[in-house]
Amino acid sequence: MMQMKLLTALSLSLLPGTLSSTPAQQPEQLLTPSQHLPFRDPATPPSSAVSFGDVNLLIVTDAHSWISKHAHPDYSVPLDAGYGEIASAVEHVKALAAEQGRDVFFLNNGDHTEGSGLSDASVYTAGVHGYDLFPLIQLMPFDALTIGNHDLYDTSTVSFMKHESGFIDSWAGNYLTSNTVNASTSEPIGDRYTVLTGPNAGTKLLVFGFLYHMTDSCDAVVVGDPVDTVAEQWFLDALADNSDVDAIVVLSHMDLKDDNVGIINDAIRAAGVDTPVQFVTGHTHYRGFSKVDDAASSFEAGHYLDTLGWISFDLEDDVWFNYEYIDANMDALYAFTGTTEDTFGTDLGAQISDAIEATVQELGLREVLGCPTSNYSYAAGLNVPGSLYTLYMDTIVPNAVFDTPTGTGNLPYHITSTGTLRYDVYVGEFYYDDVFAIAPFANTFLYYPDVSGDLIDAVVSGLLSLPHNDAAEFDMVGSALPSFVGGPALPDGDLTYDLFINDFDQPNVVGIIAGLLGISQDDVEADLVPWRDDVDADDYVDTTICWSKNVKQIWPCPDDKWDDGTHALEQ
Repeated sequence: MMQMKLLTALSLSLLPGTLSSTPAQQPEQLLTPSQHLPFRDPATPPSSAVSFGDVNLLIVTDAHSWISKHAHPDYSVPLDAGYGEIASAVEHVKALAAEQGRDVFFLNNGDHTEGSGLSDASVYTAGVHGYDLFPLIQLMPFDALTIGNHDLYDTSTVSFMKHESGFIDSWAGNYLTSNTVNASTSEPIGDRYTVLTGPNAGTKLLVFGFLYHMTDSCDAVVVGDPVDTVAEQWFLDALADNSDVDAIVVLSHMDLKDDNVGIINDAIRAAGVDTPVQFVTGHTHYRGFSKVDDAASSFEAGHYLDTLGWISFDLEDDVWFNYEYIDANMDALYAFTGTTEDTFGTDLGAQISDAIEATVQELGLREVLGCPTSNYSYAAGLNVPGSLYTLYMDTIVPNAVFDTPTGTGNLPYHITSTGTLRYDVYVGEFYYDDVFAIAPFANTFLYYPDVSGDLIDAVVSGLLSLPHNDAAEFDMVGSALPSFVGGPALPDGDLTYDLFINDFDQPNVVGIIAGLLGISQDDVEADLVPWRDDVDADDYVDTTICWSKNVKQIWPCPDDKWDDGTHALEQ
């Protein structure tokens, strides 16, 4: 199981101001998840906040299976809307649009998996991320979807999406993978593009689905470099054969300002197409808007279902892109749709909410495992109060991974990239679902024996100097963390260690050790020892299970807080 990487080099220029633009003012805007502001004052009398243009898009990106309501106070307003409530909001907005003869399209920009128990508990029950999740997503009224990198790390996930579950085919040509192909056949695992036609105004959109040039996917797929994909004949034919569309939408699982946004847009313009282009971007987990050219923009709408994105524009020579970041908060949704608590819910929304809740209960995701008395932040620097990585390196890993001696007589030491942990710990109740929110990837451990403390220091330095911080994918804005950390404490140059790593970091660590020792990477790989990686054995441990093994001990609850349920990790 692969994990997300974190890039510490991305520079985000943060701009103050409101969370929406108006036709008279379209500032470039990049907002970190900590800059969450309510959509509007909940005390405002309900009246629809929707202002329709000729083209209207509702957007979810990087949900990472956070399709139920957030259980903790992780946002400036309660994130008390899940996929069921989002579906109800979409139905209301589409009904309002129909009254005005307008069309609205609902889009999903990928990264469905790896982030909560709804996706990742099934690793231990069915051997696949998303086994319980994909049937729930199929209930949603998306008009088009694309794939994300987290949906491509495991062959079992890809196979389940394409074959066993029928998930990709269920979207009838609207699950778009323009540059993601089957490694054996070179055919796209979804469809390369689609044309959507609205039911009211007949608005026509040519829609593509691109992923950044991902080079570490599972062997079942190949992700092409967008610069090559846009030169392929099918892409040029799609533009030429659909010259009558009103706009082009590029679902783009890549950063708001990824170079590939410009490359794709330049290819469209080079083909003689001056149609407005909307890039629906994501992957880097923040809110942002940027103009690409006079008739093209890029819009990113958060992550973990903290945001329902809205963008609309008129088909004029001087295109103004109007956008809103709508918190996944019930008061915000009431205001946006012009409804009240009594009028908001729809039959489809209720069906989806009921299905999600039934799955949550079946998986035991609300079982209380512990009761933390302090908050811990995964973005906090090491050795500061509330650092989750300090807790992980100094307590969690030693208790769950180092509890069995290797037999070498050496001290154990662990290095990890700081993409291993993905969520905070909050005072109160720690649920089974929180295990997967914090550590969804289930990476197994290995160790390299007989390493001096000085060599460990050199390995860490080498990892931190990797070009473009190859250990990482995006920056946690405001984080004091480097891209790799080690522990417990600091290594002693006079002592000998067994150097523990997880299998996601293995290629980078192997490369650094080989370079430092002047030996081949194959020689390093030959000396690596897998550590308790038999999933059927009682002593199995991985980066997810090490949390469930610790929580009850380090954060005991009062007797009346314990649940009697048994979840998959205890079976």
